[in-house]
Order: sequence, then structure tokens, then C-alpha cells
Amino acid sequence: MDKTAFLANIASRLGRPPGSAPGPRDAIGVPDFWAHRGTSHEERVATFCARFQALAGEIVRCDSEAALHSALDEALKALNPRSVGAWGKDAPWPVNVEKVLEKWGARRFGEQPVLDIDVGITGASFGVADTGTIVLVCGDAAGRTVHQVPLVHLVVMRESQVVQSLGDAMARLREVAPIGHLPAYVHFISGPSRSSDIENDQTIGVHGPARVICFLLQNGADGP
Repeated sequence: MDKTAFLANIASRLGRPPGSAPGPRDAIGVPDFWAHRGTSHEERVATFCARFQALAGEIVRCDSEAALHSALDEALKALNPRSVGAWGKDAPWPVNVEKVLEKWGARRFGEQPVLDIDVGITGASFGVADTGTIVLVCGDAAGRTVHQVPLVHLVVMRESQVVQSLGDAMARLREVAPIGHLPAYVHFISGPSRSSDIENDQTIGVHGPARVICFLLQNGADGP
């Protein structure tokens, strides 16, 4: 079949003359029933935790900042890293974990080298319930090296940061970004790094951390 006949066949299947412009789209984006789901906060958090764990991510839920500090410290003791890196002090940390970072002598992005760290500690911008994804906006003191280089990535965030969909997360990003400018680096993390070869043999941790642990602070605990 030559090119003209091929395109004519497609056009006939679409019900329009060959070479004509596509008709106007009546709907743009996801259907309203999907975009405006009436889920509760508890449902979103439970879905996020379940789906993140299904992707081999780990969740530690904490009912206070003190409990989160203790859980983070215990995780570091168990990991026994030679070196720890973290976002800088001016990064958008959703939870204050400075005491733990100081105890472990964390190298701070922008102040010290973080290219050979064993564990990286960051905050997060959002958690996405639909996909079990953590969203990180990177830039300035929130350097992406901190979560890309080490074998283990520890994330601190609040339940109030969990949204339903990727669309919700993108809408929030547009709200806080300067007009017409989304952040230069937005990373979507759904569990540990995975890579597969041509035979679909999967390997964990080749192009990023082999473990991702999210310390999730209960909504309303010790602050907004």
C-alpha cells in the first residue's frame, strides 16, 4: 500500500476527508468524575502508604515530631552509614529535623560535598495517593544530589502534603511557582530505583537509591 492509500484508509476510518484538519476536541484532560473524586484525607493517606509500599518503598508513620525524630535516629543507627548528607538549612523542610542532622554530622548541600554520602535526607513537596509517588522540587538549598547519589534516601513529610493525583500535584506546583515558570527540577519518586535489561531482568539501585524510607508525620501533629 502506498502512502496516499495508507493515509486515505486512516482518514476513512476517522470519518473525514484525507488531508483535512482534525475536528475540535470536546474534552481536554481527565474526566470530571476522575479529577474531582470525593476522597477523605484518611483515604488519601492510606492509599498513598499502600501504593508506596507496594512499590518497595518503606513508610514509618509518626504521631509527633518527637516520635519522628526518634524513628529517624533509629533508622540511621540501623543503617550505620559512614557519611550522611542532607538538604541545606534553608531548604523547604516540612518537618524540623535539625537536631538529628546535627547528631549525625550531616553534610549540608551547598556547604559541604555530598557526592560520596551513604544516606541522603530530604523533605518533600507532595505525596501522590494514586501512584504512591513522592514529589520533590529541587533547587537552591534543596539539591537533587542528596537523593540521587546515596544508596538510601530518607524522606520526611507530613500527611497534609498527600494529594490524590498527579494532576493535583501539578496544580499545586503551578500555584506556588512564578507565573509561567515551573521549577527547573521536579522529581517523581515511586520507591527505589529500578532498571531492567532487554530480557526484563530487574535490578534495584543502579540509577538511584536501593531503599527509600518515608517518615510521615500525622496530620496536625506539632504544627500545620
